[in-house]
Amino acid sequence: MVNSISLLGPVSLTGPKGKSLRRASQQRRIALLALVASSPGESISRDRVLGFLWPDRDERTARHLLADSLYVLRQSLGDRAITTSGETLRLSPDVVWIDVVEFRRALTDERWSDALQIYRGDFLDGFFVRNAVDFDQWAMSERDRLREVATRAASRLVDALIATGRLSEAVAAAERALELTPCDEPSFRKLLNLLFTSGNRSRADAVARRFVERLASEIGVSPSAETMLMLRQARALAATEQIVVVAPRRRSRQRGEIDSVTASIILQGRHHWDQRTRPSVGRAITYFTRAVERDARAVEGWSGLADSWVVMGGRGYAPVAVAIERATDAANRALAIDDAVSCVHTSLGGLNILRRRWRDAQSEFGSAIDLDPQNADARHWLSMSLLTGFGSREEAVREQTIAANLDPVSSMNIGVLGWQRYLRGEYDLSRSNMEPALDLNADFEEGHAGLARVAARLGDEATVMRTIDAGLARHNDQRGDLLAEQASALAVLGDRRRARQLALEATRYEAMPLNLALAWASVGDSRRALEYLDRESFSVYWAPQAMWWDPRFDQIRDEVRFARALDRVGRVWSPEWQ
Repeated sequence: MVNSISLLGPVSLTGPKGKSLRRASQQRRIALLALVASSPGESISRDRVLGFLWPDRDERTARHLLADSLYVLRQSLGDRAITTSGETLRLSPDVVWIDVVEFRRALTDERWSDALQIYRGDFLDGFFVRNAVDFDQWAMSERDRLREVATRAASRLVDALIATGRLSEAVAAAERALELTPCDEPSFRKLLNLLFTSGNRSRADAVARRFVERLASEIGVSPSAETMLMLRQARALAATEQIVVVAPRRRSRQRGEIDSVTASIILQGRHHWDQRTRPSVGRAITYFTRAVERDARAVEGWSGLADSWVVMGGRGYAPVAVAIERATDAANRALAIDDAVSCVHTSLGGLNILRRRWRDAQSEFGSAIDLDPQNADARHWLSMSLLTGFGSREEAVREQTIAANLDPVSSMNIGVLGWQRYLRGEYDLSRSNMEPALDLNADFEEGHAGLARVAARLGDEATVMRTIDAGLARHNDQRGDLLAEQASALAVLGDRRRARQLALEATRYEAMPLNLALAWASVGDSRRALEYLDRESFSVYWAPQAMWWDPRFDQIRDEVRFARALDRVGRVWSPEWQ
């Protein structure tokens, strides 16, 4: 007996005796096997694998990681399991049994029944590879393609069974076809015709009514004219009975009401959204878009899209006007589906932050929390609206603390709590938040700057230097901003000479004007600090909070030009408390 790889339905990799091969079952190794197995001739180029599985690594590192994966797979499956010829990788079917390969062979041989037995479920069902969006897009496309192929195989099997007079088996095959594509009218009509032909009228009536209801509830349409004519002719419905599409009663949808693939896509989107970097939020938009394309009533998919555009606008990744337009469309779609879901009101609250409608935002977050007191995102955004919209620093810290406790693995929630505590002068507490936030997500954009900032207030130069160096190694695109933060920190520590040099270097790297203003204010050069404030748009979510409460601006707060900058902040953010 050979090793076995199951990619249709729940993913598994087992040895000859049925024992799970744990080392070989790491996500990217399974993904590598899936890529090779699904390619023509069970072969694929190395470059194509590298692009799918290690897109964020340089070529040398990616090739090393591929070589390591191949080594582990050969150790587990046998030296001949994956062979190489130049730059091509090939699977050996005599060493490894792969359900996708066997499914393809059964189709080629027109063994429809065997093919359907092999097709246990969707390709890579619920499978996810972190930071490999191109692979996930390929897997999604392959999943849809294989499901369509399986549906055609079921239809061909039905035809073959009918031709040999095996009606009861044909009914079972037709039911399988409709199970694979529950809203497909040709599959439904074939099943209905078989049920009537075999004399099972009661079953036919039940199937007809469920199908009509499914079309109405899931995609909001009536059956086509062709299907309606068949129903009338077969008298599955009374001649005078009307088919009316009625929107389902609004209620909280359970995750089980969307298919497992759509639910998985939404979870993957939330994972990327939680990272809060420009690339990760872009990936989140891709995932949420796929989810709502699969199921237009996936309310959490629409909410995810709205939340992604709120973040794009709030963090300066997209123009605010564009973000508002797109977030509005997605949030309204979510609201139309179900207004009794907490995430919908969270999205509306976030949208109102972008619109600077602070009381409306507070009301929506309150509704979200009433519906789900465990909603950490609603607590987090409520905290931000309390801080910026109302200047309620005590209440903001309280809500942010709740958010961090509800979601203790969210670098954003923990890091924002650290930022708020820094603004209150609670430096020890701030550090106790910034360190785990950075440890949870080394790509957290505010992480390195936030820890260096508070370490400087605590007199810890070693942590400042180590943290900024780590940030520069990971975020070369933020070099200017990190150097500006390092300049601020060294100035706070008393080394103004080095701080000035770094501030000049940060200027050459086009750091954000607000960060340069903070650096020069820390150095004691008020003229330059005010010049950079004159260039700042103050559109990023933390900008007004820094202007109002960051101690690095304390030396220039009495300047007339600083007061003018504060007036501009007020015009941009329209806070209720000023």
